[in-house]
Amino acid sequence: MEHRLIILEGLPGTGKSTDSHLLYRQLIRSGKKVRWIHEVSQPHPAVFFTESCFSKDEYRCFVKEHPDVADILETAAEVRRTTVGIDQETVLRKCRERGDEDPEGSEWYRELLKYDAFPSSLDRYEAQALEKWDAFAKIAAQDEDTVFILDSSIFQYQIFTYLLKAEPYERVCALVKKVMECLKPLDPFLIYLYRKDTDDSIAFLKNQRGIGDLEHMWERDKNEPYYCSKQNDVTAFFDFLIDYADYASRLFDELDCGKIKIDISGNDWRSYEDRILGCFDIGRMEAPSYKAADGTYVNAGHDISFTIADGRMTDPEGVCRSLSPLSANEFFVEGLPTILEFFDDRHIRLHGQQIIPQWTETGMIYEKS
Repeated sequence: MEHRLIILEGLPGTGKSTDSHLLYRQLIRSGKKVRWIHEVSQPHPAVFFTESCFSKDEYRCFVKEHPDVADILETAAEVRRTTVGIDQETVLRKCRERGDEDPEGSEWYRELLKYDAFPSSLDRYEAQALEKWDAFAKIAAQDEDTVFILDSSIFQYQIFTYLLKAEPYERVCALVKKVMECLKPLDPFLIYLYRKDTDDSIAFLKNQRGIGDLEHMWERDKNEPYYCSKQNDVTAFFDFLIDYADYASRLFDELDCGKIKIDISGNDWRSYEDRILGCFDIGRMEAPSYKAADGTYVNAGHDISFTIADGRMTDPEGVCRSLSPLSANEFFVEGLPTILEFFDDRHIRLHGQQIIPQWTETGMIYEKS
């Protein structure tokens, strides 16, 4: 396949994850090896979500000061050229598995959070981010048989980061162009999903997620510089989305790579999917006729369970997801880079890319109760 990296971008609610899942399913059904890096993959190989990022000297000092968790830090560490990343959720999980009481309340964890990569200093962030992107690109380039799908990471993550800091478009653009230069060996292809009128996207988000979810996002970020001169209510977040759409559209126009821009205003999702598949000469392959076995499946060690009934899964967080068969014993999980494998009559093993909720961990085994 010509393009080793497929990038999906657009405002929240434009179908990035839905179309990422479409590509994931169809590429795998076409016999391709695929890695879909979901926007909240954990740990994320390209962007910072729950990561503390140290210089190598800072990391050595940190380990020396906290020897009780040195072994856990070492197993979680992602060592790059001049920096070391530690995924916070990973080390917390390892501490709980070891039997540590209240690791989140410990002194070492509070110190770890002081190195959180979400930028207080954009200069520090830029250096760390580019090094992480470069490391991702080099590792991905070595895996020559794999197609990578990356959603919401280049535009969305960078625009949120810089726009909230009230930084000008030119600074965002300069960083994104450097990121794309790192990714050039993967011959990236960019899919940008948008609605002509951003107000329509805002109305869609209100209807789909509810005004409470949008208010939560505004409350979370309202002390950032972007909002200092804005009205003190959720409508300020709507202004943010309008500015976001402007930044994203300009970035799309400026980037030199394979790309397609799809206006989804007409809600003709089947035709949009066909256009996306056509970019990669992939025919639409319908799912085979298999059904996942109903029941409740439990991982007793982590006290996690989910149920399957009539081809749908209710996950441990209460979200109902359809299951699409890959084979008689393997099923895609709607909206996630996760495959359920029924490896005998009573057990399921998870494959794919883990996201932040623990139940998605690759290799996790569930038993029918």
